[in-house]
Amino acid sequence: MKKSTVFLLCLLTVGEGALAIYLYTLLAATPFTFGKYLALIGVIGLSLLVDWLILKGNSAASASDARRLKDAHDYIAAFEAWLREDTAFPDEMKIALRQLQSLERKQKALQAILANDADSPFLQTAAEVEEYILNNCKRVLNRVMIYDPNEPQNYQTHLMYLRQVLGQNAHVLSDFDNLILEVSQIGEDHSGASTPCLNELTAALRSVRNGGTDVWANGQITQAPSGGKQQQPPTQMMQ
Repeated sequence: MKKSTVFLLCLLTVGEGALAIYLYTLLAATPFTFGKYLALIGVIGLSLLVDWLILKGNSAASASDARRLKDAHDYIAAFEAWLREDTAFPDEMKIALRQLQSLERKQKALQAILANDADSPFLQTAAEVEEYILNNCKRVLNRVMIYDPNEPQNYQTHLMYLRQVLGQNAHVLSDFDNLILEVSQIGEDHSGASTPCLNELTAALRSVRNGGTDVWANGQITQAPSGGKQQQPPTQMMQ
């Protein structure tokens, strides 16, 4: 749980306690009526409801709700929420988080390069890259949510799936990085005609979307050793 959330809950608790004491003292000086104590109970109940809503809104399951996942910021919040909880896949959550942060940096860099060319085909390619990465991140969150820690025999299967999906992200982000490097070197002509990396990135996206071959499908994913301990993913996965 974020420190800011803990601080807010503590502040609310102190305020709610002070309000309850004040109301009790105020009501104690008046003749007994059922209504005044019912009002006091209502205040306490409302305070508990507010605390529950705050906790629920900051939970990993709530942050991973598909209805809340609209852009990279939402996915970053979801992965951060999982890292605050006792997830079985903390390393994979950290990798996904770094990939999203890397995607945001690359998007900003490309937008800065193409600031005067709003119709550039590279911006459309960037949008497709973002869509692909976010779809993969949704697959990661879905797999983490369905994992049952009471069924450790399925841990390895889930782990391999997560690493495969994150490996696909790393592949696409690497190609995207190469595209940005080429765009930064072609001067004022951003038509894409003289940038072979655009075609390569498009082909890579199509290949991965269709289940095509990539470095991770070629057996470069290292299985975690038995006992639930995870090996450090390959460097490329950290893109």
